[in-house]
Amino acid sequence: MTLPLHHPEDQLLIGYASGQERAGKSLLVATHLAYCPDCRRRVASFEALCGSWFEELPCNDHDGLDALLDRMDGLLAAGGAPAEAKPSRPLAAGSLGGRPVPEPLRSWLPEAIDTPTDDGSWREISKGVWLSGWERTLSGTTICLLRMASGAPVPAHRHTADELLLVLQGAFSDEYGSYALGDVAQYVADTDHHAQGASEEDCICLFLLDGELIFLDEEGNPA
Repeated sequence: MTLPLHHPEDQLLIGYASGQERAGKSLLVATHLAYCPDCRRRVASFEALCGSWFEELPCNDHDGLDALLDRMDGLLAAGGAPAEAKPSRPLAAGSLGGRPVPEPLRSWLPEAIDTPTDDGSWREISKGVWLSGWERTLSGTTICLLRMASGAPVPAHRHTADELLLVLQGAFSDEYGSYALGDVAQYVADTDHHAQGASEEDCICLFLLDGELIFLDEEGNPA
């Protein structure tokens, strides 16, 4: 399996490792870890080496956070990181065209997520782009699936808070890069981007959104 090239930011990994991250984002990070040995090692290092630092570190203390990351980088470079952590649960098969969808996400999903787009479980938002009827809200974060046919563009949009995507099948691209299986794309508030499917098979992503999604017209104004 090709390893992910795009990872959650360190601040998100630290929040996950310390147990202080919001539940929706923790679900995405935990699923990404099943694909990504590099991030498993990094999270294990945060958990093993920092200990009580997380409780003592103010959330908005960027100097303290930078110091923590510098120390972690030094320890990793010096070979002081602990052995690679194993995923908490093994990959599970059968939810995505017979290919594995990792836990813990699998337990949240319908039995199959690559069902025909006309079976009522998908809502088309533009030609070749769908959102799943399956949707959950965790700690204020809306979670669903985004599906893009090959070459189909997601309508131009802007979000008022963070948006995160984790690729579960296929690939997509936008002006910031190309994303394949296991990759994470993270966009902060007020980011405009133009994603489109970039694989022969439909690209299916776990889609997390804080706040509202604003679709834009051809001139970049709210539609």
